[in-house]
Amino acid sequence: MTAPVTAAPAATLYARGPFQAGGVVILDDEESHHVRVRRLSDGQTVRLVDGRGGIATARLALEKNVAAVRVVATTLVPAPAATELLVGAGDRERFLLVVEKATELGATRIVPLMTERSQQVATRFLPAHVEKASRRSREAVKQSGAPWMPLVASPQPIAEALRTAPPKAIRLLADTEGEPLPAIREGDAVQWAIGPEGGFTSGERSALLAAGFRPSVLGRATLRFDTAAIAALALTAQARFSA
Repeated sequence: MTAPVTAAPAATLYARGPFQAGGVVILDDEESHHVRVRRLSDGQTVRLVDGRGGIATARLALEKNVAAVRVVATTLVPAPAATELLVGAGDRERFLLVVEKATELGATRIVPLMTERSQQVATRFLPAHVEKASRRSREAVKQSGAPWMPLVASPQPIAEALRTAPPKAIRLLADTEGEPLPAIREGDAVQWAIGPEGGFTSGERSALLAAGFRPSVLGRATLRFDTAAIAALALTAQARFSA
């Protein structure tokens, strides 16, 4: 029988699940590099996350050319209520910040929108940046302990993005002239639309309203798209906890 683990984890590592007690997981190159940089030792206790609700306590099993872990105990966290962001894909560095913070705040899906104004941004988020965004999300899962990692979609036109929504989702449009947030219960699905710098055009706004998005205010000031996305998720989380 495997002895119980009592030491606090020396690090949190990402690995593909599902995890099984007694199983061995081979770490990928990125996580193996992390083990070397942290100078972790054979036999040390680590925490594994897979971004799909799987969490495990494991012990490092290091050999010359292989970094692996042996799983000791596992936990599976149920999937959270759907919480989606449709965000005008402006400057990629700001968008990557959105991905990082959205992971910490419990977003389940992030869709970069190809809007009229975001298409004019030379440094805008592009399909080639999706993998970098996914890596940023994995790092946020490791740092924050969030059990689930959002799906980061490839940039989409608004018309395409509006065709997909969680069942019975509350659809909200960030708007300085909107109404206060409606009541949001813990299990409610929520989908936010956040405009790019300069906001949605009148035509884009009309399409969002026709799709059932309700203008909702985040504060008195006009926020950058990254700040607005983070504020929207924080207010959604608070509303769920307070319900």
